[in-house]
Amino acid sequence: MDRKKRLFRLIEVYLNDFRGPAIEEMYGKGTKIKIHSISDSVKDKSLLIEAVIILGEIINEEVMDREMADVVIQDALIYFYPEYSIKVMVRWDV
Repeated sequence: MDRKKRLFRLIEVYLNDFRGPAIEEMYGKGTKIKIHSISDSVKDKSLLIEAVIILGEIINEEVMDREMADVVIQDALIYFYPEYSIKVMVRWDV
């Protein structure tokens, strides 16, 4: 497994295992967050994260709020990239 895929998996484990109960409480039981891509700019010291929220059993408009995902992803990445600004782009899937 290359370095980038390993980083994706570390972030996903943090999000879905360690922060899993908070994510399931916000988005519904069985919801997972997958990291699709990470683009970095060394010059600007910024990261663009593309994440996919895979919804679980409950799908309604009330859970379609991306703020929780933004917060937990930024919280996870601060450990890996403490000096970078982090921007998150979220997509939804079922």
